[in-house]
Amino acid sequence: MVEKFENFKIVTAQNSIDVCYHQGRVELRSRDNALQSMVNLENPHRLELKNLEHLMAVLLFIPEPERILMLGTAAGSLLYFLNHHYPHSEITTVDIDAELIEQLLKKEILPPVRTGLDYVYDDAARFITDCEQSYDLVLVDIFNGSQSPAWLLEKESIDKLYRLLTWRGALAYNLIIDSEHDFKRFYRDLRLVFDGQTLCLPVKGLENTIAYGICSPQPGRDMTQNIEHATSLSQRLGFNLVGVLSVIYNTNPVGRGVI
Repeated sequence: MVEKFENFKIVTAQNSIDVCYHQGRVELRSRDNALQSMVNLENPHRLELKNLEHLMAVLLFIPEPERILMLGTAAGSLLYFLNHHYPHSEITTVDIDAELIEQLLKKEILPPVRTGLDYVYDDAARFITDCEQSYDLVLVDIFNGSQSPAWLLEKESIDKLYRLLTWRGALAYNLIIDSEHDFKRFYRDLRLVFDGQTLCLPVKGLENTIAYGICSPQPGRDMTQNIEHATSLSQRLGFNLVGVLSVIYNTNPVGRGVI
């Protein structure tokens, strides 16, 4: 990770991104100055954005993942986090914008390729159609402008992502969907595919909604046991999982799925 950084712009066929250095952090900003991603240069494995903390709270409900698939790379915050906390896991990240990723690698903003960490340049929709590998955790963090792409919300895509999971796996989405009707339809299909083993939660102060689909939930834990587990995992992962668990309980029915 670079110690000193100057602002610059990356223009590709898919993106026009301002890469900004601000208070020890690298920020990726779109044409309208909207914050897309952020990495702390001094502690790159620390999650700086609440939506990513909520996304990674899926780890409360699955065993330690051995194979992880990320759809969407951004500035690499999730990559650094997973590299640090799960160094023995195999991680594949898929991004359509090869030019953007190559420039971020050249600038040492993204973590370098290593054994067990692969960058794949491909359209995510095509990748999940053709992929024959299976994963313990699939993270979906891709956007078309400021919205989740329409194809991602279709039941066909949910089915394809489900097919990629191992029996103990989980799927976690970071979504921005303006239409309440579209989200309800998406979440209905997600519950259908995962046989009701799903959770969803908003991110306070942001437009993001997080959704999980769990293939095979861990043995049932009551609320007290879940809080104890979240407390322990918080100490390991470095963010407040107990707070995220509280949001989960406040926004999901108990006894009808994962909790």
